[in-house]
Amino acid sequence: MSMKKLMTSLLSNTVLSSSVSSSAGKLALSAVIGSVALIGSTLAQAAQTTIPVDLSRATATKHEIAVLQVLSEVCPPMLNRQQRQNFQKTYNQQLKQMLPSIDNPKAAIRYLSTQQDYRTILSSMRNWTLSYSRDENLALCTDLASADF
Repeated sequence: MSMKKLMTSLLSNTVLSSSVSSSAGKLALSAVIGSVALIGSTLAQAAQTTIPVDLSRATATKHEIAVLQVLSEVCPPMLNRQQRQNFQKTYNQQLKQMLPSIDNPKAAIRYLSTQQDYRTILSSMRNWTLSYSRDENLALCTDLASADF
């Protein structure tokens, strides 16, 4: 079975201001603002990457999700601007179909990417995808970029 057929089947600051008179007060205020910014940034980053994912209602396996993720890495550099936009639209729709019960599928992918079992699957799918010729990958990417969902 060709790669194209196989993959296609797998995919059916806030601004703060304050006037502090003493330099010690200004230094303390700067430290507090810096700490709040650092904590806020850390929490935002943690929220982006560590959202637990319940795949019990997913319509796809981790392997299928990994194939889609690999294609999202491989395809955009091969496509022109319009094709990239179309590919991104198809990617988002496919992701939502695969993970219908998850509010933020991209955050779910980031979370999955932190899990050792998924990283092993993802690495395997990367190697598998890259074992095909550039022309075969380009044909698949072009098909996905022109898909109507």
